[in-house]
Formats: sequence, C-alpha cells, structure tokens
Amino acid sequence: MKNDKSYPFPMYSGLLNSEHYDKIGSALWLFLWFISSTTKEIEKDGVNWGIVLGHKPLKAKEMAALFGVSEKTVRRWLELLESHGYIKAARAPYGLMISVKHSKKFSFRSDKTEQRSDKERSFSPLALDKEDRSNIDKTKTYTAADDAVDHIAKRFTQLRSAQEGRTVYPSSRDYQAIARIVAIGVPVTQTIKWLEECFQAFENRRTAASETIKAFRYCSKFIEDRFFAQQAKKTVAIQHERNESNDKTYNRADFRRAEKRETSITGGQTGRIRRKPV
Repeated sequence: MKNDKSYPFPMYSGLLNSEHYDKIGSALWLFLWFISSTTKEIEKDGVNWGIVLGHKPLKAKEMAALFGVSEKTVRRWLELLESHGYIKAARAPYGLMISVKHSKKFSFRSDKTEQRSDKERSFSPLALDKEDRSNIDKTKTYTAADDAVDHIAKRFTQLRSAQEGRTVYPSSRDYQAIARIVAIGVPVTQTIKWLEECFQAFENRRTAASETIKAFRYCSKFIEDRFFAQQAKKTVAIQHERNESNDKTYNRADFRRAEKRETSITGGQTGRIRRKPV
C-alpha cells in the first residue's frame, strides 16, 4: 500500500529511547502509524484514548501491506503493543478497532494558546502528566481538529453511499487522504463544499451508472487545486494592497519635495548668489 503523499504529525521524542525499544522493537513503526492515523481523542476513566481511523475495523493484511511485511509480523507487533499497554485492540467481525492509550496527538493544539515550560518533557505511552491533562480539560482546543476528519469522512460516506446505492464506508487510505487535507489547513466547511462540488461535477459528466468515485483521493486533487488557487489569489491581493500603499507613500514624499522646491527663498537658484547693484 503505497502512500505518495506525506503530511506531518506530532510525537514526543521521549519515545525514541532504549526503554521503548526493548519493549516493542520494530513494532514502533506500526505504533507511529497508529498515532498518525488517530482521528479523535476521548477520555474514559481518566485515560485519554486516541481513536485510530474513527475505529474503522482494520485487517492484519491491510496493516501488513503498509510496511511490506507478513501478517504474522503484524500480529506479533499488535501483541507486543497491546501487552505493554501502548494500544487497545477491540475485536470486530471484520478486523480490529485500535485505540492508542494516553494519546497526545492533539495536545499540541493547546500549546498554541498556553506557553509550555522550557523544561524538556518526554513522551510516555503509559503516563499522561497532570499539566497535559489540565491543558486538555481546560482548553479543549483539540476538539475542532479532532472532529474535522470525522466530519469530512461522514459527508464522504453519505455522498459515496448515495452514488453507489448502498452504504459504503471510507477505507484507511481515505482517512489518510482526508487527514492530509486537514493538515494543510483547508477549513472543514470549505472542504465539504468542494467535496460536494467534486461529486456533482463527476455526476454531470459520467456516462454510465456503474461509474462512481471509489476513493477520497479522487476528490483530494479537486480540493487541493481550489485551495491553493484561493491562497494564491489572497497572496496577490495582499501584494497589490502593499504596492498601492507604497505608491501612496512615495507620491506623498514626491509632493513634499516639490512643495519645498516651490517655496525656496532662493527662487530655485543654486550656488553663489550675486548682490544686486544699488
């Protein structure tokens, strides 16, 4: 499963030490993918749980394809992560619903509104310090970003289901593509508007009922093209305003210089001025 589009996600450097390596080893790669794929966080019994891909059931085969490893390797990674308390895997009819224990993915949002201590703090998947929990409880600043992916995924599900004539749920690739749109800063309401326009444009030109949009990535380019075009227009407008402001400033300066020349006591003459004969 190749993903040629990348996007940033937060993690704590404390994860990169011998303690965690001794516990989970190469399962770290799957754990990082779970963190990057967390779409929301909920608190239950004082524990912050990160919900991976909206609790879409994941199959071992699907996760194995991400890293080009066997299903046996993925099952071993899952066992390590769950036995050491990094994740919780709930069995479902069509796979596993994964939750990341003490998820901090969205705690970075609160850092933008509250100054953090200069003291270096490390990540521990087994402990959420009081300050972080306090920040999360008080500000709830992660809520908008937290729900963004879910809102977009829900609308995508509705549009796809209406087009297919049956209920169709987003795949893990769909969730990753949606997360990228959120990560680059496209507002949720604007994303949904362009998503609906994409489906309408597809509907207008399709020639057979069997032709449908199979993946969110089809809509990603439609959304990104419009977003970047919108950003470019804003940049041009801002530059135009700056140029006009600079022109006005230069014009005022030229006017002052011209006014000064007109009121000169020498009448505009320069150099030595001869005395008029009596």
